[in-house]
Amino acid sequence: MLEIKELSFKIGNFELKNIDLIIDRNEYFVLLGRSGSGKTTLIKCISGLNKLPHGKVSLHGKDITNLEPEYRNIGYLPQNFALFPHLNVENNILFGLKYRKLTKAEIKERLEKITNLLGIDNLLGRDVNNLSGGEKQKAALARALVVYPDVLLLDEPFSSIDHGLRVELWFEVKEILNKLNIIVIHITHNLDEAYALADKIAVMIDGQVEQWGAKEEIFLKPKTEHVALYQGIKNIYTGKVVDIGKEKVTIENGRFKIVALKERDFNVGQNVKFCIRPQDIKIIKTDLPVIDDLKDNLFEGEIGPYFFHNEVCIIKLKSVVDFELRFPIYIYQRYNFYPGKKIQIGIWQKGISVFDD
Repeated sequence: MLEIKELSFKIGNFELKNIDLIIDRNEYFVLLGRSGSGKTTLIKCISGLNKLPHGKVSLHGKDITNLEPEYRNIGYLPQNFALFPHLNVENNILFGLKYRKLTKAEIKERLEKITNLLGIDNLLGRDVNNLSGGEKQKAALARALVVYPDVLLLDEPFSSIDHGLRVELWFEVKEILNKLNIIVIHITHNLDEAYALADKIAVMIDGQVEQWGAKEEIFLKPKTEHVALYQGIKNIYTGKVVDIGKEKVTIENGRFKIVALKERDFNVGQNVKFCIRPQDIKIIKTDLPVIDDLKDNLFEGEIGPYFFHNEVCIIKLKSVVDFELRFPIYIYQRYNFYPGKKIQIGIWQKGISVFDD
């Protein structure tokens, strides 16, 4: 287990602030955030490249806060792979073992195990300048893994890979790393990449961990406006709590009321913000009864601008306010939607997240 407590670090005008994280062995952990949010700075603190003025880093119960990088047994795969152009694939991979006291037989055993696992045993004699993007990534990954690290740090490892190959490599690399029983910390700004790979996610914004937990929790229930905005959620509104029930809370926006699940304590009159995931706004079929989870939040509106993206249709619905909806393209075609058409929608209560204003 890797444990980070009250970690703070300042460089220039940027600061990591009071970061607390716990990452378990064999857990694929993703640090998600925009460029400049502090992701790379944080993993440099974990690896020992940044000396900490405040906070503690522990690995499997041992305090490693003040250990030099070479004694932490942490593997690192940088964004540009950093392969040595004057060395072939085999010598690049073995470079990390150069100063370790291993016999030739042990080195050979490790090399064979890792290269067989990654499927690059046929590339060992190749010049790294003649490798494809995917082959370079695997060679760099082999170099990080051949030292048998307790923790593997991946810094935007797929950013230089073509999109089609990138998606294929997501699942291939995760399957390989799952077999090794190590802690993986993967940096990315890509929402699809994070959702495909992560077991848990920490969303970093301006040097702070804004939210962390299971990936389903992050994507289904953002806890702050910043996290919702990072996910691209446009349906964010302000309101006031007007009624509190045993399981539900009613919020008045000034233009409409919304009923959400009561997932924490509220006070009547409390100012809040709430967001609605566009995937959780459903089209109501007029010839069918409305299911219970939608009945409290029914609205009528007129279809406005729309566009198609990656088999998804995104439309703006002009209603009591503008709502953004997302659904498969076939829904748009099946119901013969067009700008100006009037429809009724219902909002899943589980798709509404309420946070402090």
